[in-house]
Amino acid sequence: MAELSGKVTLITGGLSGIGRAIVELFDQCDAHLVIADKADRSRDDGLSGEELVKGLTSDATYVRGDVSEQEDVDLIFQTALERFGRVDVLVNNAGVTAFKPVDQLSIEDFDLVMAVNVRGTFLCCQRAIIQMRKQKERGVIVNVASNFGFVGAPEASVYCASKGAVVTMTKALALETGPDGIRINALCPGATATEFNRQHRAREGVLENWARKTPLRIVGDDHFLASPGQIAKSALFLATESSVYMTGASLVVDGGWNAE
Repeated sequence: MAELSGKVTLITGGLSGIGRAIVELFDQCDAHLVIADKADRSRDDGLSGEELVKGLTSDATYVRGDVSEQEDVDLIFQTALERFGRVDVLVNNAGVTAFKPVDQLSIEDFDLVMAVNVRGTFLCCQRAIIQMRKQKERGVIVNVASNFGFVGAPEASVYCASKGAVVTMTKALALETGPDGIRINALCPGATATEFNRQHRAREGVLENWARKTPLRIVGDDHFLASPGQIAKSALFLATESSVYMTGASLVVDGGWNAE
């Protein structure tokens, strides 16, 4: 955890869910934090970005922005550079989904998921790579994809497509930037208990299906869903020297879902 001390870390989608857990864990590591989100308030507890920053112990700032918009991405990185002068770690966590049967998906659903999950990841990676190549110490990028980037799932066609794109984009960018000393890996969570998917989890049969497909049960806790905090620990691994010889990899953290 000490390896992140003083490292300028930019986390998108940082107000809620997995992103929020990453913010809180990296705060314990004394990283300098730039927290970006397009929401006014957290889905978890209603905190605003400014309120979240006030509760942190590390040097942190919040910027509101939509990663699917070039102007907003420029603003997010401008804020980071004006405050800290560099970007050491980027965690591309911002994402959306549309869990619907294919005949109920609109072109607006498709465009939104692809814009945030794929274009947003690309825009942030592009901007970070340009900056990291200028720095003496090169950086690390963690792209939050999903175990659905490797398998299909009913009523998740667009989400699966977008996360599959993030996985392969990560591989391509890692090949391109490896000679520069920049590491880029994908973090691929499985079923996780977040407000983001609460409505979908409440649908008939969803939890039963997830439980059937997830073999791992933590000793002393029979629940099969990961917590955001458990996923955040894997993000910490990818962001630090613990994963120093990893790039272009996809770290699947799904309780064994994809092992079948």
